[in-house]
Amino acid sequence: MKKFPDGKSVWKKLNAPIPFSFSALLDRIPWSALSVMAFLALAEFGLWPVLVLLPTMRHCSFDRMVDWNMSLLDKSVFPLVAWLSVAVYALWLMKALREKRSLSAPFRRNPTLLLFLTLVVWMIIDIPMTNGLVYSVMHGAGLKHESFFLHLEYFLCFLPLGFFLRDSSLKLWLLRGMAIVSVMLASCAFYLYDNLQSSPYYYDWRPTYSTIFTNPNYYGYFLTVFAGLSAALYVGAQSRPWRYFYAAALILNTVVLSYNRTRGAWVGAFCACAFLVAARRVLDGKFTLRPLLALALFVAVLSLTGLANGKFLPAVTRVSEDVQAILTQPSSSRAAFAGAKRWRIWRECLTLISQNPLFGIGYEGIHVRNLQAVGNPRPHNEYIQYALFYGIPGGLLYVASCASAFVRAFRRRARLDNLTLAALTAAFGYLAGSFFGLTVYNTAPYLFIMLGLGYAWGEPDNRKPAKAKKR
Repeated sequence: MKKFPDGKSVWKKLNAPIPFSFSALLDRIPWSALSVMAFLALAEFGLWPVLVLLPTMRHCSFDRMVDWNMSLLDKSVFPLVAWLSVAVYALWLMKALREKRSLSAPFRRNPTLLLFLTLVVWMIIDIPMTNGLVYSVMHGAGLKHESFFLHLEYFLCFLPLGFFLRDSSLKLWLLRGMAIVSVMLASCAFYLYDNLQSSPYYYDWRPTYSTIFTNPNYYGYFLTVFAGLSAALYVGAQSRPWRYFYAAALILNTVVLSYNRTRGAWVGAFCACAFLVAARRVLDGKFTLRPLLALALFVAVLSLTGLANGKFLPAVTRVSEDVQAILTQPSSSRAAFAGAKRWRIWRECLTLISQNPLFGIGYEGIHVRNLQAVGNPRPHNEYIQYALFYGIPGGLLYVASCASAFVRAFRRRARLDNLTLAALTAAFGYLAGSFFGLTVYNTAPYLFIMLGLGYAWGEPDNRKPAKAKKR
């Protein structure tokens, strides 16, 4: 048998164990792998509406639609997002330790991350101080289906995955893919309104322009995000065909939003388009045509469609009457019914906050404590919701965390690209609309995804440390 110079035979060489070094393997994994893993996790969530829409279009059953929503997200999407988040954290930690990077530096350089982390810690502390892990806290209440652990996943998984997705090409395809999904939903809204069968179990449900969502308000939150996103992508698009697509997406989502008649979503989407105009004015140093066109297109489509279907003028009149009642007779029964009884709910919740200022009444506290006087399990205002559930410190931390992302973007506006601005626009629309809304298991993640994708980074954190010069 032929032998090598070292005296070993070919057979022994072929069967010799392959040297393996975990450190060497870790070195071969690029930092860009974090972006790929984050993209896969967020793309999975981005596709869930299609996986529910297709069987819903076939069977047209409200009951089965509810089951598909909850089963798909609970058993597949949310667990996979959580496990991929753990994998992203683990890879980042191992590579950072391997390259002897400071683990505290990202928090010192990015106070927004520290604010969100502080809020999460406060939320966890709040649970044993209020209601503990009762059934509604662990599993959620009603069709909102939002457990406390899912609430934590928004902050610990969806938001960080957006931070880690820094590859511009992957970010583009994620946002573009989500815009396509929104068009698919909007295209089916009218068919499902006419054909979705009523439920013998959810007896209070009536056909609405809500596609795969159980409540028109919930679909309104979704439309708010994607009206703003479509407008921003239209403004920043370099390709003419895609620019036309984004304009069409803005028009279609706005048409359905008009029929959906969620007035808080109208406000949120308008604020998103107005934010886009202001942001481009800051970035470009002057007013440019496309942002103004996007705003004009949204207003024209919403108002003209609303005039055609008879929903616009009654809605505007109702809002005007509500505001007048609140300003002139805030304690009257007319004011109590303002905003679909929101004014009464807000007043009751503000009273509860004043009585429980430090820790609030706990997560799902209205439901857990059976506070019938409030009139609704949620305040229908997410800022009040955080303060009510987690106390005034929790509410202030939430506002400060979200606001700091926009302050950071303004300070780093010279590095702000079109995709980051598009995500910020969508997040701003959600935050504006959330003044009249609440968190739901299949809509709230979009806020945290967009806040993460809209985070304005400075210099890349994955650069190799500079080598010390020889003296």
